[in-house]
Order: sequence, then C-alpha cells, then structure tokens
Amino acid sequence: MAEIIDFGGKGKKLDFDPDLTLDQLKGKLQAFVLVGQDHDGNEVTAITYGHLPEALWILERAKKSILERPDEK
Repeated sequence: MAEIIDFGGKGKKLDFDPDLTLDQLKGKLQAFVLVGQDHDGNEVTAITYGHLPEALWILERAKKSILERPDEK
C-alpha cells in the first residue's frame, strides 16, 4: 500500500499566466527544463541542456525548492 504524504497548504492559489511568465523570462536564462501541461492535459517537457544529467540535476534542485517552500497563510 502506498504511503500518502500531505504537502500541506490551505487552499489552491490562482495559477500564473504561462505565456506572460515565459515572455518575462526571455533572454534571462542560460538553459532550462520546462515541465507542464498543454490545454488538452498532455504532459509537455522541453529541455535545452545538451547534457541530460545536468537537466536531471536542475530538475531535482527545483523539486527540492518546491518541497521546502513554507505554506502561505
């Protein structure tokens, strides 16, 4: 049986506009891993790293950062 982990949180926050966010990042990134969903609910992954272990490393760092964020009141 799977272990259920409660990530906390007091409710769903509003999502940011993905197009606006991407526009604001233009010219600021050296490389990136983008993970998301399209309008049909399909997973989308875009990786600009040529060396995939680096992409996995930055993805794990991002995951750690998300998990360590405090709950907002």
